[in-house]
Formats: sequence, structure tokens, C-alpha cells
Amino acid sequence: MLPGMPTSPKRTASVAGTEARLHAASVQAGAGAAIDVALHTLPLLRPFIPKRMLDAAERMKPATVRRDLVKTIYARHGLKPARWEIESVLAVAETQAKLSPLTRKDGLRDLLGEWLPTPLIQPLLRFTPVEPLVAETTRAVATTWAAGRYADAVCRVRKAGMDWLPAPLGEALEIAPAKLRDFSAEALTMALPPLKLAAAWGGQVLRASGRIAKAAGRAAREPTAKPSAPSTSGRPAKAPRKRAAVTTPKTRRGNPG
Repeated sequence: MLPGMPTSPKRTASVAGTEARLHAASVQAGAGAAIDVALHTLPLLRPFIPKRMLDAAERMKPATVRRDLVKTIYARHGLKPARWEIESVLAVAETQAKLSPLTRKDGLRDLLGEWLPTPLIQPLLRFTPVEPLVAETTRAVATTWAAGRYADAVCRVRKAGMDWLPAPLGEALEIAPAKLRDFSAEALTMALPPLKLAAAWGGQVLRASGRIAKAAGRAAREPTAKPSAPSTSGRPAKAPRKRAAVTTPKTRRGNPG
């Protein structure tokens, strides 16, 4: 080994161990994002968040989870990151996730199919603004995955004798579509158990949609059931009011005498 190169720790961080930590952190960050949306954007979902998740909501904030993940990966490689290193890794990960097409609305229905029972998906899409919930969850998962991947790459390069990566490894930081879908569904399941939703909230949505359909059917039948009105306006025509005649008294002219 050349002089001045950093010495490797006795135990090198295994790929499997890093993958497991990336998986756990990505799901945790996604669940934290889902809880945040449920609390502040879709409050009707709050009753379905398990109490243990509410108690841990502060620790599960995506930014906190990502920062802890970067520190953990550095520690697994026997390195201690400076504050600017952590912020740089997080900034690169945030940019990479924003550029990824996987965080857009393309796979919304597929993701919902992994999370909820099939009969609940269509009413949910129709009567509930679920897009923000899914979008924030998938974005948190993708960003956390990218942060962990970039931190691991930086550590491996530094141990090889370099100070920093010459450029972000875009392909290495991008999470596969199937993995993003599965991790996001796992995060949503952790934050909002699907069986509880299907039993309570889903039933309410289905009943509400049934009531709306029945009301619409009654409204469609009502015009044919009503008797036709004799006049176009539907009201009997009013007789015109007679105006009282105004008479002016006539004055008689006397004969000239």
C-alpha cells in the first residue's frame, strides 16, 4: 500500500449489509413522508395511522432518516464524514430523485394495486386526492435510496485513495422501477395498514359512492315522473289587472247674455 493512503478497516462493509440498510431506510423514509401527508394534507387518513407510527413520526421524517443513513454507511466503511460531506451527498441525492421519471404519476395505479385491495382502488382514485400521498412517498423512497447509494460510492472511492467522486453516478443512484414500487407499497403499508383502510375508510367510500349513484338515478327519473304543466312556464297565467278609468268633470259654459 502506498504511503498516505487510508488504511482499510479489518472488516469491509458487505454489499448485502448495505443493501439491507438501504432497504430499511428507504421504507422508513417513505412511511414518514406518508404520515406527514396524512397529518397535514389529508387529515381524514389520520385515524388509520397506527399509534406507534404517530409516536415515531418525528424520527421518521425523511430528512432525518437520510442523514442517519449516510452516517451509518460511512461508519460501516470506517470513515467519519464531515458536515459538508453529508450535505453534499444529500444534495446530490435530492437532485437525482427529482430528475427520475419514476417519481411521477406514471405508475400510480400499479403502486396502489400493491398496497390496497383491487375493489378499493377505483373509488379511492375517484373520491380522494391520493396523488400527493403516493408522490411524496415514492419521492422519499427514491431520494433516500440515492443518498445511501452515493454515500456508499463515495466511501469506496475514498478507500481507494481518491478524495471525491469526479461526477455523480446517475445510473448507480437510480432505483429500479419494480424496487421503487415495492418499497413504496411497503412504506404505505407501514404508515396506513391496508386492511384497516379497507374495513373502515374503504367501506365508507364505497357506501358514499353507492349513495351518490342512487341519488343520480333518482334525479334522472324525476323529470319523466312529473305531470306536464299546462303552460310553458309551469304556472297559471294571471289575468291582466283592469285599470280604473279616470274621468274629468266637464264644465258648462253659460250662454252669452
